[in-house]
Amino acid sequence: IAVVLLFIDARCEKKTVTDFCYLLDKSKQLFNGLRDLPQYGHKQWQSYFGRTFDVYTKLWKFQQQHRQILDSRYGLKRWQIGEVASKIGQLYYHYYLRTSETSYLNEAFSFYSAIRQRSYYFQVNKEDRPELVVKKLRYYARYIVVCLLLNKMDLVKVLVQELSEEIEDYTQRFNTEDQLEWNLVLQEVAAFVEADPVVVLNDNNSVVVFSNRMLEGSAPPLEQGMVVGQLILADALIIGNCNNQVLTD
Repeated sequence: IAVVLLFIDARCEKKTVTDFCYLLDKSKQLFNGLRDLPQYGHKQWQSYFGRTFDVYTKLWKFQQQHRQILDSRYGLKRWQIGEVASKIGQLYYHYYLRTSETSYLNEAFSFYSAIRQRSYYFQVNKEDRPELVVKKLRYYARYIVVCLLLNKMDLVKVLVQELSEEIEDYTQRFNTEDQLEWNLVLQEVAAFVEADPVVVLNDNNSVVVFSNRMLEGSAPPLEQGMVVGQLILADALIIGNCNNQVLTD
């Protein structure tokens, strides 16, 4: 009986690893497909984002429920968990870019914060694999952008310091050719932080919301032949043209 039970346990554990690998591969496939979607317009992106969210949600819950088996049988690393969390954060961030709903930006911030608090990428520096360190650096850059958009300037300064130290360690250990690119990232963030105090609207640094919606009485009259309710905004492009302008995407 004991042998039979061990055999059953082994099969169950093997199936768990197989299911995890399937979800992991499927999530990567869907995530990579997001690059082919147009940046604006075309409502098809919503259904694609929905499918991607569903798979990543299943993957995240699956690794939580079967962590012990995945650790022992699959060799799951903490940085791999961090990579899944980072991808979910990216999904929320890009959903925010398409909808302008701040709640999605806050969700991205929650996942990025959890990665740092739980030190998912901590062991990466001990491995002789520069591509893993680059994943960590990119995570920091994305986290900083989200913090900038949420006006968490104190945290931005801490993250910039950590990123600077990570970049210095990365370039010294691997003698890479992308040092100038990462230094440029630091310079751009520093320029944004320096420009930020110029646009503070009050002393307590609270968010001030302005509405430019037209009132019903001030809206221009419809052209002849048009009927109320037929006009639908399809796409909108926001374009800026100022000297020394600082932009984020």
